[in-house]
Amino acid sequence: MSFTVSEVSDFERRITLLLDSRRLDAAESRAARRLARDIHVNGFRRGKAPRRMVERVVGRERVRNDAIEDLLSDRLPGVWEGTGLAPAVSPVVDGIREVADGVEVDLLVSLWPTLATPPVYEGRTVELDAPEEIGDEAVGRYVDMYREQFAELETVERPCRAGDYVAIDLSSSHDGRPLEAPAATGFLYELGVEAAMEGLTEQLTGCEAGAVVEFEAPLRMAVGDLAEGTVIEVRVVVDEVREKLLPDLDDEWVSDFTDFDTVSELREQVFKDLDGQRLESLRSQLRGVLLSELAEEVELDIPQAVVDASAMRMFEDFRGRLDEQKSSVEEYLEATGQDIEAVFGQFLGRATAQIQVGALLDSVAEHTGIEVRDEDILDAYQAVASRTDQSVESIAEEMAGSALENSVRGDILRTRALDTLMRAVVATDGDGVVIDLRLDPPDAPETVEDETE
Repeated sequence: MSFTVSEVSDFERRITLLLDSRRLDAAESRAARRLARDIHVNGFRRGKAPRRMVERVVGRERVRNDAIEDLLSDRLPGVWEGTGLAPAVSPVVDGIREVADGVEVDLLVSLWPTLATPPVYEGRTVELDAPEEIGDEAVGRYVDMYREQFAELETVERPCRAGDYVAIDLSSSHDGRPLEAPAATGFLYELGVEAAMEGLTEQLTGCEAGAVVEFEAPLRMAVGDLAEGTVIEVRVVVDEVREKLLPDLDDEWVSDFTDFDTVSELREQVFKDLDGQRLESLRSQLRGVLLSELAEEVELDIPQAVVDASAMRMFEDFRGRLDEQKSSVEEYLEATGQDIEAVFGQFLGRATAQIQVGALLDSVAEHTGIEVRDEDILDAYQAVASRTDQSVESIAEEMAGSALENSVRGDILRTRALDTLMRAVVATDGDGVVIDLRLDPPDAPETVEDETE
């Protein structure tokens, strides 16, 4: 079998194969016999109709195409081995021509995009929207939130203020017609909490027990046959004002109601938790901003077939998640007011960005000499083994050489490449002050060598 390879674009190749007449004729006979088993031809038992009769029923083109498909399935592994090409998606037949010795078949082959060198990233400054440092005030607010779970309400003889609860009787009407809702008797309302109508907190703040408040306000939501925004008349009788009393913050209370023995220990742990959350938020922000900036500098002529295939996988995953939720794509489209083209267009955009980032990280990994050892793969399988009855060794044996193993290896490689990027750049706030993200040191030299060389 002879073939030629020509370049269509950076990541597309056209392979032209010659399928000689003898082999093509034999393949057509095999295709006809296979098709004969699935069709009925008058005068012949199923599967026994001659080739010419099969061609008359299904068309000669169908027989020819099936034969070419069979021949390509047999020959393409040799083509990939001979050319070193690794198609990202299944090749597409781009043309068939009759020639003297048989037929020539053009195949359009799409390859995974690769990046020769990554954009300059070492020493790059990346500006982040940095939240405030965690201080005593933030720690105190968090501790108070925990204390509020154990708060008690005490009736007080004073005007109500922010943070108080008021026991109220509430009635409403519209155009003189009493409404069933909003209405309540003996309802304990916390000042500041959003109510069905606007302005309830503002109208009640400063009132004492026994006060009667009447006002008009628009509804925040539809109620019965009244639309959102409809102005209703509201009457509220304040029965009691109750103050929220937090437990004393002392070592005895901390020891009784937390996992710590002292207030100091509790505050120290709260600080660590809040500081860790702030740090992870900054790291996550850096990952997003850095990848977005670098991806914009990457110029890749990504084959449309690769984008389409990636988007379709995303769409099928999306459909599967809807199925798990006992829903469907049709119901989602109706609920969101979108059409299928708009939704799939979103997946196309995400697929393009994902491919660009993948090529970028692969380039960084190659540039810095990052490697994935067998031990790293076994560590990744450990998480799978912990959820199943299989051992790490049996999983490794089962996955050896599979697409899943390659996927795991790729995930590890790209994760390390991203870590390399983050350690190589300088994160600053809006004022240009450097932010210490306290990133872990790089992996051992035998795994990642000179990552920021």
